Amino acid sequence: MSIAQIRSLNGREILDSKGRPTIEVDVRTNDGSFGRGSAPCGSSVGSHEAFVLVDCDRRFMGLGVQKAIRNVEEIIAPALIGMDVAQQKEIDTLMIELDQSPNKTHLGANATYSVSIAVARAAASSLNMPLHRYLGGEKANILPIPMFNMINGGWYGNKRIEFQEFLLLPTMAQTYAEALRMGVEVFYQLSDVISKRFGEQHIRTGNSAGFVVPENDPSAIVETLLEAVGEAGYEGEFKVGLDCAASHFYDKAEGKYSFKGNKVTREEIIQYLEELGNAHPIFMIEDPLDEDDFDGFATMTKHMNILICGDDLFATRIERIKKGYRLGAGNGVMLKPNMVGTITEALEVARWAEEHEFVLVPSIRSGSTVDDPIADIAVAVGAPLIKPGAPRSGERTACHNQLVRIEENLNGAARFQSFESLEQRVGVRTTAAPRGRSEQQRNHQRV
Repeated sequence: MSIAQIRSLNGREILDSKGRPTIEVDVRTNDGSFGRGSAPCGSSVGSHEAFVLVDCDRRFMGLGVQKAIRNVEEIIAPALIGMDVAQQKEIDTLMIELDQSPNKTHLGANATYSVSIAVARAAASSLNMPLHRYLGGEKANILPIPMFNMINGGWYGNKRIEFQEFLLLPTMAQTYAEALRMGVEVFYQLSDVISKRFGEQHIRTGNSAGFVVPENDPSAIVETLLEAVGEAGYEGEFKVGLDCAASHFYDKAEGKYSFKGNKVTREEIIQYLEELGNAHPIFMIEDPLDEDDFDGFATMTKHMNILICGDDLFATRIERIKKGYRLGAGNGVMLKPNMVGTITEALEVARWAEEHEFVLVPSIRSGSTVDDPIADIAVAVGAPLIKPGAPRSGERTACHNQLVRIEENLNGAARFQSFESLEQRVGVRTTAAPRGRSEQQRNHQRV
């Protein structure tokens, strides 16, 4: 049954959280409904991601998106105007056909994704539904456990920290709001711990809004995180996650990784991560090896009793996830819808991955906007984990805040993901420590 027809599509050039141009699209329907969508972009972009179309001229040092805007207004809009806004799959399929390329190199995935999200929001608005319910149905009520990106890798002066993200997961929270409070309290404490360990002059904000430290020993960085956990009064109540983003320190010609000042092999990286996992409460490792090393991922998945997630490995592409399934490479999938270019394709990936027992981990991108739909998408697909980033900066706090709102609006129907059941699903022995503080202490709001 038709609910509303698309009346207009308009694109504009806005800035993402990195100050880089991105495309924003408005969709309006004949019943007055409205939807808006914009395209995020990562700092580390895998080679298998859908194509981001930029202008490559003098504006914004070549990063402008006027070509993508023209594609929306001159190619996509004429084809979509008059279509039922609720025909998400038909609309996304039509854009794929209009593009006529395997990787959206003609229209640009930034154009198709912005339109796709704007259409979904307009349809949800027409039906007077929140986006998570429109995409996921009435049973979309699971709130994911957040993974806080506390310390960022990258360059610190002339020192390079190869691993991209050092994350913390609250394991004892009973609600998303409580999980957020726990993470924020540790984040507050982390500043003091970094000052004590490295000196006050080293309190700096990283590339992804977390902290950055002048230390390239992952073990020492993890110990810094765990010290902050203890200082905040949550000893034993957090697990650690790592995003190695290993493709970015891998030399394909040599077949080796540049790690901690040395050239090392795949086997040495695996051995190092195994030893790190034995020494610390690490629950998840993302992209521990190069984006095309399915065999290495399979070895790690078989021998390490933790969550091994593919981000650049899978690139939210169903054909790559199916290959990983056949080979036993990874047991977790990072879900980044802009990597594939439409919401329909992303939801298909989520359904297939869930049916084949991968753990879904929706994630924001390093360069995003304050209206990123990933919080609603996470609830829509029932993801047990989410990567909303550090509890700092507008687009990241917007994601956290939206999950708090969703939890509140679901009222008694909301269910917060149990970490114990997630451990059992991954195959890790449950080692959650008893609560380190009294309930009265836990309910105290740090000032």
